[in-house]
Amino acid sequence: MTVVNELLTHAVVVWTGWGRTPSPARDENAMVAAFGNEQGLDLLVRVRALEDEFYESNASNEAPDLASIGRQAAGEFSEKHPEIGEEAVRAFAWCYTY
Repeated sequence: MTVVNELLTHAVVVWTGWGRTPSPARDENAMVAAFGNEQGLDLLVRVRALEDEFYESNASNEAPDLASIGRQAAGEFSEKHPEIGEEAVRAFAWCYTY
């Protein structure tokens, strides 16, 4: 059984604006406000790397519609990163399909 990295999951949610902004925010200031300067910036590096991996998906070229694109990309990412919680995966899918 994989243990979810709650801190990293929360960092993705904070950075993307998932659940609090009408569109993806990718807000560095929110990271620093939520986690402090040093930890926030460290997490930001990890979150950006994870987002880059999410965007490696070819779902946007393969899936027939926006909902399918999000599901496919999320599924691919979740297989590679089972330690990332579902809320963060949904946040990345929201950004990917926005």
